[in-house]
Amino acid sequence: MQSEIKFYGINETLFYLKNYEKELFNEFKTKLADAAKPLADLVGSRFPTAPPLENWHSSGGRVGVKRMPAYRASSKTVQAKSGGFVRKTAKGGYGILRIQQMDGGGQVYDSAGIGTYESKNSTFINNLDKHLKTKSKRGTTRSRILYGAVKSNQAMVEEAVLKVVKEVDGYTTRRINESNTR
Repeated sequence: MQSEIKFYGINETLFYLKNYEKELFNEFKTKLADAAKPLADLVGSRFPTAPPLENWHSSGGRVGVKRMPAYRASSKTVQAKSGGFVRKTAKGGYGILRIQQMDGGGQVYDSAGIGTYESKNSTFINNLDKHLKTKSKRGTTRSRILYGAVKSNQAMVEEAVLKVVKEVDGYTTRRINESNTR
C-alpha cells in the first residue's frame, strides 16, 4: 500500500484556481472534504466513546493541575479537512487533505507519549498504553488510533480523491485552452 499519492501538475492547477477561479477552488475544497468523509467517519468510530481512564472527565473545560481537556471523542469529532495549498511539506509537495481529530481529549488520547521533558515512567502514559500492543517510546511521536486507521483504510479515499482531482484538472485545462484561443 502506498503512503502517499503524487499528482503532477496539481500545484499549478491549485495556484491557478486559487488566484483566478476562487469559486471553483472553494468547490474543489468542498468536494475533496466530502470525498474523504466516509474515511473520517470510519476512523472516528475507532475512538473509545467513554473516557479511556476512569478519572478522566468528560464535561466542562480543562480540569486539574495538568489542565486536561474533557474527553468527548466520537465518530463525529474526526473530520476530513481539505487544506494546505499554502505551505510545502517536507518532501516539497502540498498537502491537499488531512484527517483530524477535533476533540482536545481525543487528541491527547491519540498522541500522548513519553516526551523528552516527562519522566520515563509516566503513570498517565503507561495507563493509556496498558491495553495496547505497542508502547510509547521516549522521544518519538505516536498515534494510538488515527494514523493506523487512516493508513489501513487509505484505499477507501484514494479513488474518490483521484476522481475529484481529475474533474477539476480537466475543467481548468479547458478554461486555459479557451483563453489561449482568443
